[in-house]
Amino acid sequence: MPSVTKQDLWHLTVEILSKLGSQEGEARIVADHLVGANLAGHDSHGVGLLPTYAVAVERGALRPNTPVECVKDRGPILQYDAHRGYGQVAAAQAMEAAIARAQDQGLCLMTIRNAHHIARIGSYGEQAAAAGMVSIHFVNVTDLAPAVVPWGGRKPAFVTNPVCIAIPPTDSQPLTLLDMATSHIAYGKTRVAYNSGKKVPFGTVVDQAGRPSDDPKVLWEEPYGALAPTGEHKGSGLALMCEMLGGIMSGHGSVADPAEDKRQGGIVNSMFTLVVDPAELVDLPWAKQQIDQTLDYVRGIEPSDPAVPVMVAGDKERLTRAERLAHGIPVDDTTWGQLQALV
Repeated sequence: MPSVTKQDLWHLTVEILSKLGSQEGEARIVADHLVGANLAGHDSHGVGLLPTYAVAVERGALRPNTPVECVKDRGPILQYDAHRGYGQVAAAQAMEAAIARAQDQGLCLMTIRNAHHIARIGSYGEQAAAAGMVSIHFVNVTDLAPAVVPWGGRKPAFVTNPVCIAIPPTDSQPLTLLDMATSHIAYGKTRVAYNSGKKVPFGTVVDQAGRPSDDPKVLWEEPYGALAPTGEHKGSGLALMCEMLGGIMSGHGSVADPAEDKRQGGIVNSMFTLVVDPAELVDLPWAKQQIDQTLDYVRGIEPSDPAVPVMVAGDKERLTRAERLAHGIPVDDTTWGQLQALV
């Protein structure tokens, strides 16, 4: 398995995106996002997606250089339509506007629809937190076959429908960032395991009969199985709320929409986002002291395994980022070959 520097992987990604038709500015933004996901340890949302993007461009499911359109701007509400352009570009621009609106009015409710794969949602939480904002994100996924069973079901009904919550940093603590799929593991993690010849944790996937499994091939070879929801009925319920908020309240629709019978095979995301200025709610010095105290308290709990300290949301990504910046980003041989084939 090769290990690639951040810079080399970024240049390769820009080259591939350019060959897929992106102008320089778009290619740079998407490359920043994908390589950033790899650095954070989320290889499922990193450069390994480029072969999927190439197929989507060929099918017309992903439209390079398509600008995002603001379709509603009224008070604290902003709504956008990305028209199947690169989601990393459209969502970042929509977040920039939402942050500015929250700074002006105290909060902003922003939705975006029809974006082709906005990828790692945590990056938008980081964007808000860097501006001192709290953000909450609910995202649904359409245009490809469902891959997550609802709790108690045998056949998939959802895709991986992520949820993200970000709390800004304090003077002594980095941001707190919860970024999770409502499936037990993200779909892309099965791709990474499958390409690497590895198993996934038992019970995170189910076979075609709905039986728990640890073999990622149930997502990639017939007869197809599915992903299991995280937290049993709780993850299933969150996935449903992503459909209601991200899908329906954005104006796009859910996986149950009859239009889904005409899928183009891309990855279409719609997102419901709330951006809040915490200064409108609490005294900031007090809140920062409370955040520090709470994070120290949780990290200070005695671990069940003395070799593995208790971590809070965002710690693992920070540790992985430091490791990979120092020693390179691992890319499995199958993915590396797929990337080279796109150059």
